[in-house]
Amino acid sequence: MTAQASAPVGGTLRIGVDSAEPAYYKTDGVTKGFGYQMVRSVAEGMGAEPEFVELEFNELFPALEAGKIDMIGAQVTKTEEAERKYDFSAPYFVTYVSFLAPKDSPIRSRVGVSGKNIVVVEGTVQERYLEEQYRRVNVIKAQDADAAVQSMRSGEADAFLWRPYAASIIREAPIPLTEPIRFQAEEAPIVFVVREGDQRKEQIDGILEDMILNGEWLKIKTDYFEADPLSEGFREKGA
Repeated sequence: MTAQASAPVGGTLRIGVDSAEPAYYKTDGVTKGFGYQMVRSVAEGMGAEPEFVELEFNELFPALEAGKIDMIGAQVTKTEEAERKYDFSAPYFVTYVSFLAPKDSPIRSRVGVSGKNIVVVEGTVQERYLEEQYRRVNVIKAQDADAAVQSMRSGEADAFLWRPYAASIIREAPIPLTEPIRFQAEEAPIVFVVREGDQRKEQIDGILEDMILNGEWLKIKTDYFEADPLSEGFREKGA
């Protein structure tokens, strides 16, 4: 079903997010994060008040389809499969992908995961990425990040393919973990998601372009990813 929504001038923009540092998280009751800052700026450009709806990642798309949220503002990667059902904004980031492993793991490179048992959170872009890019691994699916860590703890999995910047997972894990592999995935741009036919997509794209050209995007990126090199795609856009 196609949704024809107009830009909410002075209204509320309901944004679905999942709690994951450094995209969206809270410190001493203060909300922070790269995704959080980006969404706030987009909503401001639309003349809307952002309302953040915290959900598990696998709940985001059903909530969008049901009309419980207007936009997904989590770290969603554009895929051809999902693009047939939803409308994606222009990319606002190029993510890194990382493998977490027990500290005593012999895995040290992407080649080293061949033939290993790799756990992913079911329904995430990491699951699709693993199945498409790593044909020589045994895929294990977990309900969430905690379950994935437990599968490494039990010895069922050798490593966990996850988003980068997994400091909170490493810090809270019941076993010592490390992040031996981390790389930029140019083929996996991060986007906002709205329902198919939502007229706000064009408005969101225009605001993102303005944020890149006026330097606001780069300032937010630097606040959270200062050490990371600038993606070539964003250099070409004038960032």
